[in-house]
Amino acid sequence: MSETDVPEDHPRYASLVTRHRIEAGVEKGITSKQGLIAQGRGEAFDYLLGERTLQSADNAARAAAA
Repeated sequence: MSETDVPEDHPRYASLVTRHRIEAGVEKGITSKQGLIAQGRGEAFDYLLGERTLQSADNAARAAAA
């Protein structure tokens, strides 16, 4: 995924770009897989603080899993 694959108006744009940059860093040996784990924990913590999944994102996830 490149940064341009995600529309800037996507509700999780910043998060997805950050994750992509960490993935690229892992591939280049700059960071470790633990960086991905830490980023994921941060995402989970956001939900604990009250962030909610948009209905459209929930619908898309359910359709993809069907």
